[in-house]
Amino acid sequence: MMSFAQLATKTVRVFLFAGIVWVLSMAATFAQDTTSRVLTPGTAVSGILDANNVAQVYTFRGATGQTVDLTANTDVVGLPLALLLTNSQGQALSQIRDTTGAGTISLSDVVLPQDDNYFVTVLPAAGAGAFAQGEFSLVLDTDIVATPAPAVGVVVSTPETVAAPTAATELTDGFVPPSNVLTSAGLQFALNWNTTADLNLEVRDPVGGSVFWNLPLTASGGSFISPNVNGGCEATTTGAAEQIQWPAGAVPTGSYEILVYYEDQCDSPETVDITVNATIDGNALAPLTATLQPGQVYIGSVIIGPDGTVTTGPSGINSDVLPGPVNELLAAATPIERNTPVSGVITNNQPFQTFAFTANANDIVTINMNATLGNLDTQLILLDPNGNIIDSNDDLADDITNSSIPNRPLVTAGTYTIVATRYGQTVGGTQGNFELTLTGATVELSQDLIALNLPDGAIEISLLWDTNADLQLLVRDPSGEVVFDDNPASLSGAQLAANGNANCVPSATRPVSYIFWPQGRLPAGAFEVEVWYQDTCQDTRPVTFTLNVLVNENPVIATSVQPFPGQRYVTNFMIDVTGQVRAGEGGFIGTNDVLTSSIVEYQTQIPLARPITSGETVASSITQDKKFDLYSFEGQAGSTVNISMQTTAGNLDPTLFLIAPSGLEIAQNDDVIIGEDANALIGNLTLPENGQYIIIATHFGGRFGATTGTYNLTFASLG
Repeated sequence: MMSFAQLATKTVRVFLFAGIVWVLSMAATFAQDTTSRVLTPGTAVSGILDANNVAQVYTFRGATGQTVDLTANTDVVGLPLALLLTNSQGQALSQIRDTTGAGTISLSDVVLPQDDNYFVTVLPAAGAGAFAQGEFSLVLDTDIVATPAPAVGVVVSTPETVAAPTAATELTDGFVPPSNVLTSAGLQFALNWNTTADLNLEVRDPVGGSVFWNLPLTASGGSFISPNVNGGCEATTTGAAEQIQWPAGAVPTGSYEILVYYEDQCDSPETVDITVNATIDGNALAPLTATLQPGQVYIGSVIIGPDGTVTTGPSGINSDVLPGPVNELLAAATPIERNTPVSGVITNNQPFQTFAFTANANDIVTINMNATLGNLDTQLILLDPNGNIIDSNDDLADDITNSSIPNRPLVTAGTYTIVATRYGQTVGGTQGNFELTLTGATVELSQDLIALNLPDGAIEISLLWDTNADLQLLVRDPSGEVVFDDNPASLSGAQLAANGNANCVPSATRPVSYIFWPQGRLPAGAFEVEVWYQDTCQDTRPVTFTLNVLVNENPVIATSVQPFPGQRYVTNFMIDVTGQVRAGEGGFIGTNDVLTSSIVEYQTQIPLARPITSGETVASSITQDKKFDLYSFEGQAGSTVNISMQTTAGNLDPTLFLIAPSGLEIAQNDDVIIGEDANALIGNLTLPENGQYIIIATHFGGRFGATTGTYNLTFASLG
């Protein structure tokens, strides 16, 4: 239990409403047809409360000085009701709950403070229990006939990943699903620091929402209410502060995870002292403090319990170490079988669980960990039989916080251990239930491919499809050499053994393209695989191709894709010096010779773009962990610029994009001269408008590409 500042051991207790619910109080921001929820004075409306409708919201238009009465009634025994009246900003005006079990509650003689759209929330009162459900009626009475409320966006729902809790879930797993708390002053979180460093505050709510400067609203009502202070090291200030709040009214119970990111030093001292102040319903908690270095992330949490008490959770600097001693993790592991899902729970008291399985040498496994309840941000760690970390994953993809380790080759036989945990591990603040599955990777090779009797190889890459279209298969090896129909062999040993429908000459059987490295030739490094839909060959049927990659007969990539004519698909895989293989992401990168900047997820990084001036040359690098760099310059409409990107080391295949102040991509280049000069150049470009331009320096394929190395970027404004 935590003491509040100046309140010693006083705990915060507030009325609890059962059920998972959020009300978007900033109604105009969200669109939904709510015509059926507009209250007409004197006319009763009916609704249902159950696991899928944990609250119901209605609206009416009110006038300054108007007096209203609201009455809710139910005949269902064991379903005590609660009423909450708020204005359009989410501020609570009046509230009541049934404490006697009478079945009827009323908000009487409420005087409205202004002309506004008002919202009435009906939900089960505290003590109703997880299974309380049934019908109710609601009536609005008023002394003035007001204009009906417009059909503005009020949303009441449960998140897709949250299921109705069961008694077994609550008692066995030790995790109590979020309910709802009614506050008169809301929640406030404030980050303070006293340097010009660029720090960012984020708060994750108990139902999976997240609030920070680039995502300023969440469905539960949280909002980012301050500027992005010192963002991108522009207009820096000391005495900095960022704030996030939930307005008065209903807010979820459970764990609120607080994250502070040290983004950039901005010419300030390297270390920075931070203070996070949390205020719950007007009561200030003792400040959370820490000292951060560049790149570090501080994690803390505040928990509103099911009984209304407020506590603080674990806190500290995030690290990638294991959540406990290796011997303890191995000893506590529960056996897990392939293809049999298991359930578990992550809480502050149990921040990880471990599972063990046996494998043979060269087995390939896939592990998935999906949150099923709460705000859990999952993380997976895989340990080899000696307890060494051989793989891990925090997020399956951007904006997807489930975790996956796909198609993982296992070098040695023995017992492997899966550590199922959360982001931040022992200092994390997310909690909830999860489902974990262990499967093997299998690839069913086409009989058409088998019938061709193609040579076996240490690496085998096959492409199959069903029409007369010409699809080109290209593979770039770790040295940067590309194998395709115009270059059918490489110095590393790769060979093109089949080339289906080349130049629109139909294959005698199902079209197949096949590139392989002979047995014993297994170069280490990153491989890039591209499929280009070159020509329909007057066959307009939709194309679905299947791409398979096997290394030492073990499947690494197995995917089916439906391209349009001209589209280019890129994926990659990595073989390390020990022979272990890891598949990368895959996706479309553009059409024909025109790539698209959508292959680089750069938008959130724009504030961090490095300013560049005319005549300046910048040296940097592209790696597997840093797929792009951003540069910015102030441009004038009508002026002309040159931007070049040249490889200085490695197998880097440079690519440039230029983004205008409007946010539109206005130029791109992959090769200065196709087939001759793989460097990138945007030359003699006339700028269309005044403002800040963003240069994206990346490699071919963007997030899906595999080439790496150092480069020089030169920018020149020609006037």
